[in-house]
Amino acid sequence: MSHRFASANTAGPVWGLFLGALMTFVGMGLWFNTTLAVMPERQEQSLAVASMLVGLFLAVYAGREVCRQRR
Repeated sequence: MSHRFASANTAGPVWGLFLGALMTFVGMGLWFNTTLAVMPERQEQSLAVASMLVGLFLAVYAGREVCRQRR
């Protein structure tokens, strides 16, 4: 379409980097909260690990897309 912005194609991977970093920090916060708790629960540890893995995967994939679009 003629009214599309050129920078709209690069906004997705940048938001992916931001969301990936946010998910990783949330997972780290959950992990530290679980390890410092008196009675740690398995579900909280699993949720922390899952959110860290999703955040890292998202950040790596978005970073790859940012580098690929700059070429």
